[in-house]
Amino acid sequence: MRPLLRRCAVLITAAALAATGVGAPSPAAADEPFPDFVFQGIITDKASMIYNPTDEYIFPSIFHAGAHLDDPLGEWYLYLAPHDPPAGIMLMYSDSLDGPWTEFPDNPIIATEWEPHYSVSHVSSPDALWHEQTGEVFLYFHGENSETRYATSTDGVHFEYGDIAVDNGMGGPGVTESSYARVFDHPDPDSEYVYGMLYMANYNDDRRRLRYAESFDGIDWDIRPDPVVEPEDGDSGNVSGGNLWQWGDQLYIIYHNSTGNVMARPVDPTLTEVGPSALLHSSSGVGEDVGRTAAPDIVTEGEHTYLFYEAGHRLGATIAYAKAGPGVEFPDGPEPIDWPTDPDNPVFEQCAAPGSDEFDGDTVSADWDRVVRGEDARHQVADGALTIPTYLGGVAAAPLLQQELPEGPWQVTTKLHIEATQRFQQGACCSTAPTAPTASSTWCRRRPGYGWRWSRWSGHRVGRTPSPRQWPAPPMSCSG
Repeated sequence: MRPLLRRCAVLITAAALAATGVGAPSPAAADEPFPDFVFQGIITDKASMIYNPTDEYIFPSIFHAGAHLDDPLGEWYLYLAPHDPPAGIMLMYSDSLDGPWTEFPDNPIIATEWEPHYSVSHVSSPDALWHEQTGEVFLYFHGENSETRYATSTDGVHFEYGDIAVDNGMGGPGVTESSYARVFDHPDPDSEYVYGMLYMANYNDDRRRLRYAESFDGIDWDIRPDPVVEPEDGDSGNVSGGNLWQWGDQLYIIYHNSTGNVMARPVDPTLTEVGPSALLHSSSGVGEDVGRTAAPDIVTEGEHTYLFYEAGHRLGATIAYAKAGPGVEFPDGPEPIDWPTDPDNPVFEQCAAPGSDEFDGDTVSADWDRVVRGEDARHQVADGALTIPTYLGGVAAAPLLQQELPEGPWQVTTKLHIEATQRFQQGACCSTAPTAPTASSTWCRRRPGYGWRWSRWSGHRVGRTPSPRQWPAPPMSCSG
């Protein structure tokens, strides 16, 4: 955690109402704490990849080839794919989850045309399952986004086409996408079903949910009528990349949301009782570990637990991994900034460092030493909160309340309560320096039904920035 340093230094740009705060979602109760995943590195070095049609890779799927296959290329297989056309399902392999990973030289192993079965613009989002009933690898993938298909293999490299597993029509009215599936052995020992599937379903309202399907054979699927996970406040309208993960004695549905975080919700073996969400992983903001985290796939081997995920912005992602367990550190040693921590404060419900007194009186403290266009300012301070009204016009017209940035590392932790009354209202916190680009975190009401949501982090994805004089590359903690 990176709590508030004593001096909260930002330039606040307000084109909307920003006032007293709301708390972040409560973390899910668990029998034991989540693993402390520490970024270890990028697996897909784009400059050296043999198959690189679009300079992006998504949706890693780890398969323990050595446990199931005769004479595999390596102990572990990693299936992945680009997303943009032509995409194509790829294979990498390694004798260790820590790598190095070798790219299969004849990728893609599944392409966009497979006569006479299909010809589509792209195939992507592979997920591998050992199919005990047939003694084969079942590989699920989408193409187009309206349908999830499967193929089978005895060696994990050469596949025979199966069929469509799920499609839009099976999901009911209003479904426009049925993709990004993860398949697993059914978690309920009392169920007659043998396999379960979590997949993303998009709808006419352009909000993505997680659906759950069950199967006796991994081929024919029965889809539950209602989503198992709906986007909530803080998800920015979408959830995807759903997967089932057991940690200790507790099952979790893990997934990513549109804010770029990997989340977890406790769930019972029937996948009917789903608990509240908690943050499982976000990028650290150190070195290469910046930006969005998505499509989680978790494997435990011995004392260590590995998280494989897609890292970076949506259409420029790469495959990265993080690791938890004894002796795990960042690749270049401990994090370079020794931020204070508070284990009782995982989502900044309260500041771990002493809070400021900037809003304790009936006017802002002397730290806020200037106001641009102050003659038009209508902000108020009362009850320990700063209230900024909605101003017409953008950053070039609104009064801007400002203070100097301190030297050295700094962080701002605050609570916001935002009342959306008009479409496209925006509010922002900005920092700038003569030698660095402006960094801004912007919230915007996009359209009816969405309320307020995080909109962007200037220059990069949602981000936490280590210094006002560095490019704002890391991801920001933005919950609630």
